Amino acid sequence: MTNDKKRMPWLSAFYLMWRGKAVGLGKNHRAKSLWMMSAVIFSIAGPIFQFDHSQTYSGALPPEVPMIKTTGVFVRYVGHVGLKAMPYILLNADNGMTYRTEDLVAPKGLSDLGDVKPPVKVYVEGFLLNNGSGSFYPLKLTTISGQYIVSSDGLMKQLLIGRDPFYYKKSVFLFFMIFVSWCGAIFYARQLRIWFYRVNM
Repeated sequence: MTNDKKRMPWLSAFYLMWRGKAVGLGKNHRAKSLWMMSAVIFSIAGPIFQFDHSQTYSGALPPEVPMIKTTGVFVRYVGHVGLKAMPYILLNADNGMTYRTEDLVAPKGLSDLGDVKPPVKVYVEGFLLNNGSGSFYPLKLTTISGQYIVSSDGLMKQLLIGRDPFYYKKSVFLFFMIFVSWCGAIFYARQLRIWFYRVNM
């Protein structure tokens, strides 16, 4: 048998690990194969999740969409979809309207206001994401006397980061998990190829 035939292709090693049939890895071969499964899942599902999350920030920006300018109070509210709890920040505006912001979308200053007891009246300017069908997002947030609670530049920066699915600071953890998972998968795939070579010498 030639040396080429004695060696297991890398793809074959990865495939056997993916199927949990890499018996050449020994007694705990299924557990070791989880590295391969994790690498594939993180590599595919991770970017999809980040892209999907960025869509909650999508849509046109002012002045292409109308600005909402009002006073009111922010309160935290926990709704339910089936058995799943869904936390929101609600703006109970003095104009009689109630605007909702998903907890995951709410910028830091807004999230903090939702926890203040009793609620504090503020002045806010913002708009609705997803072209009017999404969460309320503030672009200006001040006290009634005009003092900034959060800088407008800071609010806009958080919005632009949220809209970018692959902003580097958001992606560091994902890329780290992908890298570590593939290192583990490659290490055990190499062990599997070594085993295959030895039993076919």
